[in-house]
Amino acid sequence: MKTLSDARPLVGIVVPTVDNAFFSNLADHAERYLYEKGYTALILSSANNAEKEKNHLRSLHAAGVVGILCVSGLSAMPENLLPEDLPLVWVDRHPQSQRDIPCVANDDRAAMAEATEYLIQKGCRNILLLPGYLAEMRTSPRVVGYEEALKKHGIIPNPAYILNRAGRKPSETETGELVRSILAQGLPVDAIITSSDRAAFGVMAALHEVGLYVPEDVKLISFDNSPYSTMASPAITALDRRPQELAASACAHLLSLLREETVPALTITPVSLIKRDSTR
Repeated sequence: MKTLSDARPLVGIVVPTVDNAFFSNLADHAERYLYEKGYTALILSSANNAEKEKNHLRSLHAAGVVGILCVSGLSAMPENLLPEDLPLVWVDRHPQSQRDIPCVANDDRAAMAEATEYLIQKGCRNILLLPGYLAEMRTSPRVVGYEEALKKHGIIPNPAYILNRAGRKPSETETGELVRSILAQGLPVDAIITSSDRAAFGVMAALHEVGLYVPEDVKLISFDNSPYSTMASPAITALDRRPQELAASACAHLLSLLREETVPALTITPVSLIKRDSTR
């Protein structure tokens, strides 16, 4: 009979939500990796709420986890939130912190610049960006990459074309509402980049309501490249963020920290633009 002393060490995983394909994939791959290495993962969702995220981190420490992987919505890590000797790895996002915390992420700035550049090459000039929700609002690297690509081609970025979600409703619902609002204002739109494949479905529904179609009237690119992107009609051009590679790198770094080994401050997992019919 097994006793408590036989129990596997616990590792905490905090994600913004588990109803998003990217974050659920990331957590799933991390859990599988850790289990194979002899650890049990506790997966918690912050529900895109900064205070809930902080409470989860405190609770994980109180529960005796040996380390934490965190996809954070915080702009900065509060001092004394966690003990400095508790191994912590940021995943996907990198809040400011007084302590050195390694991060495994995509280069969202470069990925967004590539997506915007591709649309410009397709003849698009009025490109709507929905960069995604952050619990504590800060400048998104996706916005930076988008604006850099526009300026490179002499297009002055228009703040009205950058739409941030409130994070209170499902992504497809809020995204659809934002797109309807822009179209109702009469602003010309010939391309849209969304934060997720689910958000892209909200875009397609909003466009269809006013008689606009993808890609004939509006070209569409989404982040994530989940299976949903190929199920859509037309199939959605997507930025593949490689959640399995992100999870493996983050877990490997955390285990290295547990062995008191040095890990890189920043590890970048490349993003690939998968071209499909929505940008035909």
